[in-house]
Amino acid sequence: MKTIHEKLNYIQINLKVKKEKLNSFGGYKYRNLDDIFEAVKPLLKETGLTINATDEVEAVSRKGMDDSQITGAASSYARKYAANGLFAIDDTADADSMDNRPETLINGKLPKIGHITIDQNIKLERLSRDPKFKGADMQKQVREFIDSNPTKEKADDKILKLNTMIRESK
Repeated sequence: MKTIHEKLNYIQINLKVKKEKLNSFGGYKYRNLDDIFEAVKPLLKETGLTINATDEVEAVSRKGMDDSQITGAASSYARKYAANGLFAIDDTADADSMDNRPETLINGKLPKIGHITIDQNIKLERLSRDPKFKGADMQKQVREFIDSNPTKEKADDKILKLNTMIRESK
C-alpha cells in the first residue's frame, strides 16, 4: 500500500464494527464513535495512518436540554457519521432506517446454513470494487459466484484469493 487512497481502501474493506450497544427505549442496536475508533485503531497502525476528529458546533436552544447537552449530542452524531462515511461503514440497520425484513444476500436470497454468509457477501462485494479490478468486471464475477450459493469454505477461499490479488498488485 503506497497511496493514501490504497490505505483507506484497505481499511474500508477490512473494518468491521458491530452494533453491540442496545437502546432499551427504542429497542435497536447501535454503535458509537468509540466503537468505531477502537475497531479502526489496529488498521490505522497497520497502514501507518492516523485520524483526528474535531468539529465546531454552534449552540442552539432546545427545551429540556442545556447548551452543553445539545452541543455534545450534535458533535457526537456528526463525528460518528463522518467516520461512517470515511470508512464506508454500512449503517443500513441504524435507527434512522429501521428495517425489520430478514437480511438477504446481494441477489435477494436468504442465506442457507453452511453456505455463504451475509458478512462474506459484504466482504466479497467490497473487495470486488477495489481499484485494482477496474475494467476486469470483478463485480459481475463476484455476483455470479454469490448466485452459485457457495459453501462458507468456498466463500472464504474466494475472499482470500481476492485479498491476495489486491496485495500482490501493490
